[in-house]
Amino acid sequence: MSSDTARFAVVGSPVAHSLSPVLHRTAYAELGIDHAAYDRFDVPAGELAGFLAAGPGRELAGLSVTMPGKPEAFALAAETDETSRALGIANTLIRRTDGRWRAENHDVHGIVASLRDHGAHRPVTGGVLGSGATAASAVAALLELGTEEIVLSARSPHKLAPLEELSSRAGVRTRRVPWESSRELLTADVLISALAAEGAQALAADWGTVTDRSVPSQFLDVLYDPWPAPLAALVAARGGEVADGLEMLAHQAGQQVRSMLGVPSAPVREMLAAARSELAGRGRGPTPSRHPDPLSRSVKR
Repeated sequence: MSSDTARFAVVGSPVAHSLSPVLHRTAYAELGIDHAAYDRFDVPAGELAGFLAAGPGRELAGLSVTMPGKPEAFALAAETDETSRALGIANTLIRRTDGRWRAENHDVHGIVASLRDHGAHRPVTGGVLGSGATAASAVAALLELGTEEIVLSARSPHKLAPLEELSSRAGVRTRRVPWESSRELLTADVLISALAAEGAQALAADWGTVTDRSVPSQFLDVLYDPWPAPLAALVAARGGEVADGLEMLAHQAGQQVRSMLGVPSAPVREMLAAARSELAGRGRGPTPSRHPDPLSRSVKR
């Protein structure tokens, strides 16, 4: 590796499973970029600042940040973009010329772009399942799509307050639905599940017992490994349009590539295909040929 190679990496814990290296390295290859390298580092909660100041992070020009480091990434930055400021979390760090960091959040873009690929356009109602950092990004995405009402449901309803505040600041009303009645969110125009696999499995089992066949026009499940995820399988069986978390990941990685390298566009379709092939090779996902390619019908943005 030459001395003028720009080094990037994904950090988080656990991070060994991350597909970010596949996504970014594919982008480098497609763009003909040979002066950039991309790695991964396991950085537990509370250790990001030390990693950047005294660890391998000293040599990095930029980072993709996954959990649990997103709040830390935002907190240590000298400069932030509008989305990360609104949410208080960042999934991207870019080293400035003065050595300090700029924090950006491209998770929201990933959700918006994925839903638009599947036909979402100014939904009247949007639903969000969950209450964590990804749920906050989901609410921000629905706001960007122009949603007029956001319906929320979570196992721990007291954790919904920050999501309600985020929506309120944008002048959009919210409504809570008790967890035991969360199937009501299937009537939303767009529904986003930010649930982990265990919670999604339990919810899918509950929803499958009811005769109501309501289904959102578009459904995004942040899960992708293994696929199909429980709620995605249920919605698809009812004829709903489903986007998976890997599409979201590819879109946000595309924005990271643009920001990190200063290029005008990123080869998102090729990045997504490479990630699907990697998952199939691990025996954890469908083969690329059996998985729909929503990007083939995307409008160029």
